Amino acid sequence: MIRDLSPYSSRNTSKGALIEETGQIIAALSSGLPLEEVRKRALEGNILKQRTRISRKRVWDLIHYRLFTHKTSWVLEDLKKTYLNGRHSSDFITLLYLHYCLRDRLTFDFVTKIIWQSWNQRELDISRNDILAFLDILSGAQPQVARWTLSSRRKLAGSILTALRDFGLLKGSQKKKIHKPHLPLSTAEHLLHILMSEGLRGNEAVDDPSWRLFLLSADEVSNVLSQLSQAKLIRFERSGHSVALDTPANWSSPS
Repeated sequence: MIRDLSPYSSRNTSKGALIEETGQIIAALSSGLPLEEVRKRALEGNILKQRTRISRKRVWDLIHYRLFTHKTSWVLEDLKKTYLNGRHSSDFITLLYLHYCLRDRLTFDFVTKIIWQSWNQRELDISRNDILAFLDILSGAQPQVARWTLSSRRKLAGSILTALRDFGLLKGSQKKKIHKPHLPLSTAEHLLHILMSEGLRGNEAVDDPSWRLFLLSADEVSNVLSQLSQAKLIRFERSGHSVALDTPANWSSPS
């Protein structure tokens, strides 16, 4: 399972988006090195450039959790393919953003609920207090959240906001505003592949909240899927509430 469905965690209390570091790891894997060898070189400081081994291991562990723990081979192949467009290309960064959110349930819910609601109400300012208020609401249903100290919550909130800015969902350094990120067709195809591997079909896949990570309305999702259909990557037709969605047969496999 690619998506993180575990209880809310504070694992994102540091390190942020890690775009540069992830690019270094994907570049090493693209050169043909096996994952274990990349790990060894990353910890030794030959790939990751943090000063201490402890820092390098922390970075490696986070990247590994986001992208490799689920051992889904086609995810890595898509990452390698989009990396060819450049470490700072929208294809690569949006793919990292997607997995950052899918692998952290707290961030996923914050974006698809709080930021999504603010976007639709045209209230574009987002601050650390929005995440802190969200955590207060969550603490009733998830007791572990209630045990986090205020200092930990503030650090977590700051890290999430910084990462979302680096990924392009937010703009601004001190005061942050919601910004609708560009969704490349390659990332849309990748997201649809994930949804199909989870067993979603038809309207379930079209209406899944994951599309809200890119602030897409239902009509915009249909438009993106139509573009994928025109590119002959899938077959998609929508008439009213009726959806015809056909994807490659191997997309149903989780691996």
